[in-house]
Amino acid sequence: MRGYLGRYGDLGIGVLDVDGADLAVRPGIEMHNPSYLALAPDGGTLYAVLEHPEGGRVAAFAVEGDGLRALGSRPTAGTSPCHLSVHPSGRYVLTANYASGNVAVHPIHGDGNLGERTDLVHHEGSGPVRDRQDGPHAHMVVTEPSGQYVLAVDLGTDTVYRYRLDADTGRLVAHGEMTLPAGTGPRHLAFHPDGRRAYLAGELDSTVRVLEPEALVVGHPVSTVPAGVDVANLPSAIRVSADGRFCYVANRGHDSISVLAIDEGPADLQLATTVPCGGEHPRDLVLAGEWIYVANQFSGSLTSFRVDPTTGVPTATGISLETPSPSCILLP
Repeated sequence: MRGYLGRYGDLGIGVLDVDGADLAVRPGIEMHNPSYLALAPDGGTLYAVLEHPEGGRVAAFAVEGDGLRALGSRPTAGTSPCHLSVHPSGRYVLTANYASGNVAVHPIHGDGNLGERTDLVHHEGSGPVRDRQDGPHAHMVVTEPSGQYVLAVDLGTDTVYRYRLDADTGRLVAHGEMTLPAGTGPRHLAFHPDGRRAYLAGELDSTVRVLEPEALVVGHPVSTVPAGVDVANLPSAIRVSADGRFCYVANRGHDSISVLAIDEGPADLQLATTVPCGGEHPRDLVLAGEWIYVANQFSGSLTSFRVDPTTGVPTATGISLETPSPSCILLP
């Protein structure tokens, strides 16, 4: 399987070869801080946010054979963009600007390149964690599975904003919001396969909550680490298994993978276990069939795990690929 690896610094995007537990990375294309990646629905174009504090950009690359060809980039009209996604229609790229707390929309041309920005939505507010919630900090923007709503997760305002995207104008229209308890610091979310519920990782309170975007309902928190753990912990990536039975969260600080069991229904969630991530500061993790792959940013490594299909518990393979500052793993 071929995938892509985003890395901080000047190494740029690597082409990732995945074969079960084995991982290899080849040079792809050089650029500075491509911290998050997304593929077009047809797989023909790769998009990346270039995370710069002075002024962020979103870039497009044609997927050609085993490599990438730069198509161009556009300013995001914000600072430190940290996440992007492609709308299911394949017509727009949505970008979350973390430092400036806004969300940008860019149209996609026929060749996959990006057009001039069609919208920029600013969030307002702050939270009680002074060094992290001094103002809005958009951390994720994604379209829910039905395509009806775009959800923007803001760590700084403890809010998940809901929008409708006008397909003709490329503008976001506010359509409700979900307010989290103060100090949650919502970061990323992942949808259950039924499409009706999402699981939200709270970066600042180390929790997962079940959301119902259609009804704008927020569930009770479930810790991502066992009771009694005395370590500063910042959850990052969150994923749900294809069968909808387990939710996985990467813990930075505890340096582990949490396994949360989804019991009788998608709203029933409990922490089953945690396992060491095999490195330091796991920034991202992805699921691929019976395998989990983790990007450990601070230790500069990718680690692989095999998942027990009955218990959902991942077991480390002992195989580690060294690569500096991995921040995002993208597998088709």
